This record gives sequence, structure tokens and C-alpha cells, in this order.
Amino acid sequence: MNASPAEEPIAQTATAQPVTRMGTRHWVFIGSMVALDFATGQLIKSILHASGISNFIRLDMFIPVTLWMLTRLVVDRFGVLTAYQFAWGVLAIFAFPGAMLPGPLKLIPAVLQGLIHDAGFSLLPRYPRGRVFVSAVVGGLVSKIVVAALRVQVLGLPWTKVTQALFGVQALTSILVSAAAAGLALVVWSRIRNLHITRLMSVRA
Repeated sequence: MNASPAEEPIAQTATAQPVTRMGTRHWVFIGSMVALDFATGQLIKSILHASGISNFIRLDMFIPVTLWMLTRLVVDRFGVLTAYQFAWGVLAIFAFPGAMLPGPLKLIPAVLQGLIHDAGFSLLPRYPRGRVFVSAVVGGLVSKIVVAALRVQVLGLPWTKVTQALFGVQALTSILVSAAAAGLALVVWSRIRNLHITRLMSVRA
């Protein structure tokens, strides 16, 4: 039996209502993206490590940055990427205790990067595409600066001309890789944003 005309607007309104509160399914989604990020990141690093190209061009960050941006586009709430990066940092502490930075020091650039990503998204709501690029590029660049500062100030890495040149190359390529990854995230988002599963997972502030 067909619904009466009086019932149809109610059904349409309920379907159109954006979700504003995060639930278990959203945290499961974020956790799944962290796991995917961690797994693919380590695989790509292993492949690139033999060539040595990752010492200069952080191509291994292309997929992770894309996943970060997609996660925040789906669950559009401040704090999502901060939690994401914290979870990733905790995994890295146990899986690779001596890589990049030792132990809990990994959490400092990771959480700060997450905060900057979140801020970029939340402070530029009127620029749906621009906020993705700003978040990706600025967050990635600040993370590189913090990692370099911790290595020099805490670990005692000499700040020589070679170190400075290497940092400059990595910072520049980080901007390019992050911008390209943000562009890919927007392309993917344009294809999946109207899918039923995406709407089910979406959260809007």
C-alpha cells in the first residue's frame, strides 16, 4: 500500500537529516582507516626503501595523506584526525620503536599534525576544496619541521649543511606530495560522496 501524501515529507526529512553525533560505527571506520594507512604505508616504505628515493622524496606519504583527507571528508568533525594520528603514533611506537623518532617522541609530531589537519578543515568551511589542500600541505610541512627540530634539539643530530639541504628537499617534496594526495582525495570523494555507505558513515558539524 502506498504511503499517504502526509507521510512522504516526514520520510524525506528523516533521510535528509545530516548526522551530527559520532557513534560506534564512525570510530570503527576511523580505526579501519588507521589500520589501512599503517599497513599500506609500511608496504610502500618497504618497496621504496631499496631504491633510497624515500630519503629525498617522501612518495611513501602519498597514500596515507589521501586516506587522512578522505577520513575527515567523511567524518567531518574537529578532533577526528587528531585521534587518527594519535592512534597511528601508538601503533608506530610498538611496531617501530626506533624509526624516525624513538618511543613516545613519535606522538609529538603525529598529534600536532592531526591538530593542524583538523584546524585546516574546521577553520575554512566556506572553501570545501581549498581546506583540503591547506590541511594536507600545512600539516605535512609542520610535521617535517617538528621532526627535524626534535632530532636536532633532543637527539643531538648535527645541523650541518648536508642536514639542512636534506631537510629542504624533503620539505619541498612533502608540499608537492601532500598537494597531489589532496587532489586525489577530492577526486575520490567526488565519486563516493553520494554512495549510500558514505552517507551512512558521514558526520557533519
